[in-house]
This record gives sequence, C-alpha cells and structure tokens, in this order.
Amino acid sequence: MGIIEAIRTSMSPRAGLLRRLAVIAGESERLAKSLQRHAAMCDYSGLKSGLATAAVAEAADAQALRVLLLAHDVWPALPEVELREGASNWARIGSDLAAEIELVRSLNAAVAEWEGVDRGIAEKLRELGIGKDQTLGLLRDLGLKCDPQALD
Repeated sequence: MGIIEAIRTSMSPRAGLLRRLAVIAGESERLAKSLQRHAAMCDYSGLKSGLATAAVAEAADAQALRVLLLAHDVWPALPEVELREGASNWARIGSDLAAEIELVRSLNAAVAEWEGVDRGIAEKLRELGIGKDQTLGLLRDLGLKCDPQALD
C-alpha cells in the first residue's frame, strides 16, 4: 500500500461521517424553512407562535451544523425530497414532527459514530441533540392541540 492509499484509507471514515453530517444539516435547514412557512400559514395565534419558536430553534441548529461543517470545508447537502405540506395545521405539524424525529435519530447516530473519531464534534452534536429534544416536545404538544382525534 502506497502513502497516498494509506492517507485515503485513513481519511475515508471521517469524510464519510462529514458527508452524513452534511445530509443532516441540509435536512435541518429544510425543516427550519418548513416550520417558518407553516407558522405563516397558521391562523391560530398559539399554534403560530409555537411553530415560529420551533422554526427559530431549528434555524439555530441548522446554523450550528453549517458552521461545524464549514470548518471542515463541507457544505450542507441539498435535501433529496421535499416535505409534504398537508391540507391542515394537523397534517403540516405531523409532517414537521416526523422530520424532527428523523433528525433526532440521525443526530444521535452521528454522536455515536463521531465518538470514536473526534470527541469534540461528538460533544457539539450531543449538545444539539439536547436542544432538539425540546423542539421535539414542542412539536408534539402543538400536534396534540390540533389533532382532530384527540379528546378534550
């Protein structure tokens, strides 16, 4: 094995992890925009302010991921599939909630992967995950408030 092959092999895991993190960052940016759009579409002040709060939190998470990636000369990846808008607040919040759950899962998996490669990055991702749990709880509460099947 030559020196160049050894360098490529040693850098591959990190590069792969950065690519996966770029996908997470792109999804976070898309979700932030979706939450902003859904807040603007909402007529109910309580739901509207909750969605706006979630949008701000998600935009901050997306920006933190972007900064982390740019420090390694990687850009967030463009999402492959657009989120469904839904015909009602309940459908839109449900879609946003599903996207947030997937982001939390992906972020938690990334923490575990980065732990053996770069503990500093793993710690930053862990901190983001803690904030995402709060956003996730907020979206769950908002979804329950407009669930047509929920009991009063």
